[in-house]
Amino acid sequence: MEGTETYRRWLQRATVYALSMTAAGGATGVAFAAAGAGVSALRPELSLPLAAALGAIALAYALHELEFLRLPVPGRDWQVPADWVRRGFYRSAVIFGGTIGFGVFTRVPFASLPVLLAWLFLSGNVLYGLLAGLVYGAMRAFPIYSGGSRREPGDMVEHVQRLMRLAPLQHQVAGLGLAALAAYLLAAPYLP
Repeated sequence: MEGTETYRRWLQRATVYALSMTAAGGATGVAFAAAGAGVSALRPELSLPLAAALGAIALAYALHELEFLRLPVPGRDWQVPADWVRRGFYRSAVIFGGTIGFGVFTRVPFASLPVLLAWLFLSGNVLYGLLAGLVYGAMRAFPIYSGGSRREPGDMVEHVQRLMRLAPLQHQVAGLGLAALAAYLLAAPYLP
């Protein structure tokens, strides 16, 4: 009975964490898109040159993710302070998940996030910003649920190692996505 209760409490906390992360991701996407909409309204002539510049940056980071180039990934290596995590059962889940979900305060493992945020800024579409941010936040929370059924520490370690072995594939997928975005942004002025 105690194991079931412990799992139930873990699931509740994980859900609060995931929802906080997802909501924060959505808020970030909306903020970048809304800021971009404001700039676009004030200076519409900047849209095309900024899109071309982002296309070139996306291409460079596609080559980075595919391991043809080595570039620094924009972001901060700040970690959520440990005492923030000890601030009550649900409160700590909200603080921790929300901070990571914003995607701009902590380490960013993929170059695609800064490029995505820049694209949301350029698009100025708040709905796109919301949807992309929600997806980002939810995907950051996914590993928690994927390991939730493991009860033994050894099983969890094995699961984490399996996830880490998938990192090269994830970088390749991100690289291909960035290459597609780069192609679109660089070709868009010439499309009918």
